[in-house]
Amino acid sequence: MTNVTMDTSSFRSFTPREPQTGVPREPAPPTPFISFIKPQGQLYNYNRHKTHKDQPENIPKGFRDAMSVREKVYVEEQGVALENEFDNDDHRSCHWVIYASVNETISPAVLDPQTGALLRARRSTSTALPIGTIRLVPFPHEAHPRNGGIYLNGVLTNVGDPVRPRSSETVKPLQPQEIQGGSRRNSLYIRDFPTTFHNGQEPYVKLGRLAVLKEFRNKGIAGQLVRTAISWMQAHYTVFNPSPTTLGFDRLGMDVTGQLPKWRGLFCIHAQEEAVQVWERYGFQVDEKMGKWFEEGIAHVGMWLRVEVGKGGHTVA
Repeated sequence: MTNVTMDTSSFRSFTPREPQTGVPREPAPPTPFISFIKPQGQLYNYNRHKTHKDQPENIPKGFRDAMSVREKVYVEEQGVALENEFDNDDHRSCHWVIYASVNETISPAVLDPQTGALLRARRSTSTALPIGTIRLVPFPHEAHPRNGGIYLNGVLTNVGDPVRPRSSETVKPLQPQEIQGGSRRNSLYIRDFPTTFHNGQEPYVKLGRLAVLKEFRNKGIAGQLVRTAISWMQAHYTVFNPSPTTLGFDRLGMDVTGQLPKWRGLFCIHAQEEAVQVWERYGFQVDEKMGKWFEEGIAHVGMWLRVEVGKGGHTVA
């Protein structure tokens, strides 16, 4: 995969306020807040064979909190192997973690048994508990999964659909001779088979690893995470676009900006089949031409959403 150098100073925390409409659901969780974790190069030191509690000290706490939720949901609940939950996309992705402020009693109140008068007040402490997470993976991506494919740790373990091609193209930075050549082949793109909503070439970003702790589900937490990630990408719609400066074309005096891949509002998810209705609430549509495949033994389908992009933004440099 192409490693594009990012100017991470352009990343900022984004904590939206959800509109309060109608009567809140009961029981409502403590007021949550969202933390943004920018792409982290030091995640290369993450040990996929250990839990979030046993990682090196240089792994950001926010990412360890994200993994604490993912381990609860995907590893403990759904049976995904621990070493397969962390993958090579984590270090280049944006992550969001939603927290709830939870009060824990240190010591209960003490009352006078004769009069009922308060002798010692209850002592408590407030803890920020990570309760949900989501990630956004920038382009480029591996080719779409094969219909009928069985994947373990991202590796196809069966033949799958023999008719559907799978790209074997190696993604690498665009070379000057490729721009100057007659074919103008842009290797920052993945050549893929066209689907219902994707032409096989347009850059897209991928949402995934959406997870909410069981006791906090059905309270709008997942929706808040999805809307936060989508809104952030709309506002920072050029942040993952490669620039001539990054690729060195400015030093060659070449104007190739019109030929470099640009994100134009397309989101993809590899949704668990049983979660399709959840993603449909946020506007995603099932892509019938992508078929169905299995990741870590769980049936998945492809879904897409196209949004309008905002003005401004921050370009990778």
